[in-house]
Amino acid sequence: MILDSNAGNQTMWKFKESEDILHIDMNKKLAVKPDIFCCNTQTPFQDCLYDTIFIDPPHFFGDKSSIYAFPDTASFVAKFKGYGDIPRYYGGDIYKTQTELLRYVFRQQNECHRILKDAGLLWLKWNESMISINTILSLFEKWNVLLKIPVRLSNPNRTEKQTYWVCMSKEKTKMVQTSLM
Repeated sequence: MILDSNAGNQTMWKFKESEDILHIDMNKKLAVKPDIFCCNTQTPFQDCLYDTIFIDPPHFFGDKSSIYAFPDTASFVAKFKGYGDIPRYYGGDIYKTQTELLRYVFRQQNECHRILKDAGLLWLKWNESMISINTILSLFEKWNVLLKIPVRLSNPNRTEKQTYWVCMSKEKTKMVQTSLM
């Protein structure tokens, strides 16, 4: 089973009706509703349930006016005509400061650690719009980074910040052997 723990409007998924993916989000204004409304820092799921979890947290903070700050279709289309009708909502309007956003990501990765199977994979999507990938990865202390894939921009002259996909596994608890002597 796969968990999309920042469903937003599910814009990263080509096939949105897969029975193998559960989409969660806490924003009730989303144009594309998640399967379950809940906060991804405190989910109703049992321990070690998911094989794979995707997290695509907000990459920026304090932004209430960008194209990525409108979860519902009506307000998005009214402000940004010509961009389509399903907004690419990232939640950058929720967190006012970098500290608030970092605390949220830290709590989310802790919850993902709890609900991911021991042999499961965590996929993080991160854009360095305001915070570096290294700063974010420092929050993932209980994880082993398996892959860090930079997403290539189609136009190298653009001023967009680098986006990464990072695949992680749970750090294995080290067994300490003690002598009976």
